[in-house]
Amino acid sequence: MRTIRDLAADFRSKSVSPVSVAEETLGRIERLNPRINCYIAVLRDSALHEAEQSEKRLEEGIPLGPLDGVPIAIKDLFYIKGVKCTAGSKILADNIASYDSTAVRRLKAAGAVLLGTTNLHEFAAGVTNVNPHYGAVRNPWNETRISGGSSGGSAVVVASGLAAGAIGTDTAGSVRIPASLCGVFGLKPTYGRVSRLGVIPLASSFDTVGTLTSCAWDAAAMLQVLAGHAVEDVTTSATEVPDYSSGMGTPLEGARVGVPKLYFHDSIDSSVEKIFEGFMGKVESMGCTIAEADFDGILEVGGSWLPIRRAEATAFHLRWLENSPSLYGDDVRKSLELGRQVRAVDYVNAQNARPLLIERFASSMKDCDVMAMPATSVPATPIGQTNTEIAGKQVEVYTALNRLTLPFNVVGFPAITLPAGLSAGLPVGVQLVARPFEEASLLRFADSYELKFGPYPDPPLTA
Repeated sequence: MRTIRDLAADFRSKSVSPVSVAEETLGRIERLNPRINCYIAVLRDSALHEAEQSEKRLEEGIPLGPLDGVPIAIKDLFYIKGVKCTAGSKILADNIASYDSTAVRRLKAAGAVLLGTTNLHEFAAGVTNVNPHYGAVRNPWNETRISGGSSGGSAVVVASGLAAGAIGTDTAGSVRIPASLCGVFGLKPTYGRVSRLGVIPLASSFDTVGTLTSCAWDAAAMLQVLAGHAVEDVTTSATEVPDYSSGMGTPLEGARVGVPKLYFHDSIDSSVEKIFEGFMGKVESMGCTIAEADFDGILEVGGSWLPIRRAEATAFHLRWLENSPSLYGDDVRKSLELGRQVRAVDYVNAQNARPLLIERFASSMKDCDVMAMPATSVPATPIGQTNTEIAGKQVEVYTALNRLTLPFNVVGFPAITLPAGLSAGLPVGVQLVARPFEEASLLRFADSYELKFGPYPDPPLTA
């Protein structure tokens, strides 16, 4: 798997060129996409043109930065001017973007080569990426298994070498879940760190633009381009953007790691528990201090998440629910209909509860640099399966996959999932969480762990 870091170095040394990399990747997409179904649209002509422009800059000695010439994929939820943005739904099958989303504009300004738009759970309203309109995205570790979602296509293109990096969205774990199930790095920044302008929303109070990459350094390079206040987006923060790569590669000795047991270990598969324990053993061997540190208020997050998620999603979709309900997939339509039942008072109370939850979570982390917990309760489940067994009990796949990630959308804290091991040949990820706007701590931690214990293996998918 070729990383952004490797490509940037290879471009500088002229051992490879952006055009050759683009052509190679497009050829690989042509061979493998019919099997794993991760792209909805491939932008071959524009990608080759962008690669040619990048090659000229490199030849002239004026590269735009580490992303210049690097092939990047875009979740089909982001506007790319002149390109269809379907949100994975037939409702928007003919929706042509009239402008670039802020994230896309910043990637273009950094010289990224945009390969295409990635498949997703319809309207980002699910976690399996089984899409009734564009087909299920298949896990490259086992093609009978789900990729996770809703940014499943973005995770799979990176895991399969069909892009060096990708962007997605995360409302309840939709970057971190597929990253965990596909063996890549999934970063959800602090709410407001990256602009969402030009991104079709699910629940705007929780929606966050995130990255999917094959290493932590690549996540830092992408976030460096994407992060920062945007005058056109009032939801973005004016908090200063640091140098995310600074400090990477330094030892973790003395870092304080909190391990919350309450809630995060109540209902997880034994194989996930075993891999997590092994991960923490490695972290301790690196000189980190480990201590139990539960999140104050963790059992209350669901009470805020559910009414807000349902009400905001239904409010955005109401015109289509009333005029074109048959165009939705069954699971998404049923989910959106539930938002009609949310009372205004319940929505307001849920929003009003969030500031105190944020304060309580932050206080719980006062003696920790990061908190660590499993990313999902189970590895990737079979495509089409709606329930899974955990400790002898039947649990909905939806709950098993997003229960451990959604709390950090409610409070808006940054979180990253990184590969930690394999369970019966399927990836299992660990989630790290930091205080608001401390993405640099997460990236440094993940990078140091990776450097110590080596890169994650590539999936068995072959051409």
